[in-house]
Amino acid sequence: MFFSKKKLSTAVLAAMLGISGTSFAAGADSFSDVPKTHWSYEALDYLAKEGIIEGMGDNTFQGGRTMTRYEMASIVYRAVKHGGGDFGSKSVLERLEREYGDEISKLKQQVDQNTKDIAELKSLSDRVKLYGFVRLQWQDDNRDKGDTYADENINRRVMLDLRGDMKINDEWMGHFDVEAKQHYTRPSMRVWDGSQSRGETLHEDGTFKRFWLDGHFKNGLEITAGRRWTPMGMNFTMLGADTVGIDATYPITKRGLRLGGFYYDMDEYSNADFNFYGPIIKGPLMKNFDIVAAYAKLNKGKGEPLQVPYNSGLYDRGNFIGSHAFLFGIGTNIAKNFRLSADFVQTNHSYENDGHAANINGDTKDNKRAYTAKLDYKWTNPDVVKSFGAFVRYHYIGRNGTIWNDDNDGLMLRNSRGWTLGFRYVPWKHITWGVDYTIANANMAPWERSSDSWNNQPYKRKTIRTQIDFNF
Repeated sequence: MFFSKKKLSTAVLAAMLGISGTSFAAGADSFSDVPKTHWSYEALDYLAKEGIIEGMGDNTFQGGRTMTRYEMASIVYRAVKHGGGDFGSKSVLERLEREYGDEISKLKQQVDQNTKDIAELKSLSDRVKLYGFVRLQWQDDNRDKGDTYADENINRRVMLDLRGDMKINDEWMGHFDVEAKQHYTRPSMRVWDGSQSRGETLHEDGTFKRFWLDGHFKNGLEITAGRRWTPMGMNFTMLGADTVGIDATYPITKRGLRLGGFYYDMDEYSNADFNFYGPIIKGPLMKNFDIVAAYAKLNKGKGEPLQVPYNSGLYDRGNFIGSHAFLFGIGTNIAKNFRLSADFVQTNHSYENDGHAANINGDTKDNKRAYTAKLDYKWTNPDVVKSFGAFVRYHYIGRNGTIWNDDNDGLMLRNSRGWTLGFRYVPWKHITWGVDYTIANANMAPWERSSDSWNNQPYKRKTIRTQIDFNF
């Protein structure tokens, strides 16, 4: 566009009428208060398109507002930086630059400081990230068999899960996980002396349940150490529990198959008294085929008793695992949007070395195997509205066939076998709704002996659960 001296004068006059330098560049037709019939419209349009002037950020120009020297200095600075353009004699701009030199210098200093502050804030946000969810959950579970054990409707609850990632340096990350749960029912609760306690609403205080370190090194070595929820198996069939320990793996193939070892102290319940260690191999074995294989050696002998959960000091229950356990699992996409995963676990438990409790079938046969298979269809993404996923899973968890399995939601009990159907859906951004239904043959109290007075005979477990997660 050729710009005559007359139009140049108009443009300069328009700039002097009051221009903000605090927002975004725009054409004059973006200014709702500058009609095309206004005498300064063409000049403002040119200056705006050249990036010399800017609007107020609300689609207005506010040409009647008094302009400060700093705003005029900003215009001069952008015009000089522009190289003069078609704005007439550069000597005029040079004189304006000298006139507003102090303001331009202060503006540049402020811009530099703002740039530095923004970089520091970005660095801090990259170093510390907080996220998690608030969950509303309702569950109906006939596990109590007519109030002889415990009313599992205590899982009607509100839950906060707050997680944090903290970058220490280029190799190390710190993590924590805080959980707070509040039940909103008044369940029947079985006290461990065998009596019944009714009418008390259960509350659980928030605690730093888990905190650990992750190390990722340039040579491919990865190390994790601390207290965390530790999975072993594609479906957590050998282990899905809180542990305190360390593990390390190193890539042995270009595809990313990793070989390493682990040492974990059992920390799922306060009076556990055993640990386990061994080698592990995991990752992609070939295209679209992942594996995990592990051998866990317990610090107890096959005939040495292990501490039984919830029964402090009752070592006469014997050893419910044995001295070692073996895991093998696979995962593969069998078709578009379909993924199949499966685990097999076996221990060297001996029936003669425990308290002779009944198993799923109500008999006294050794029950030292566990296996699961799960088929997933699609997956939810809290950022994608209307995304959904579904799964079907079969589990067989022998009373003595696992160290401490868990699917992270309590639907695969030790000494049970059955099916679970699940569905997840994102109705609104960052909100996920889920439903699970489980039907299984189970044993009421797999730790107990057949001579105990508490009911430990097999029964049919039916569980339905629904929950809404508000992710942040």
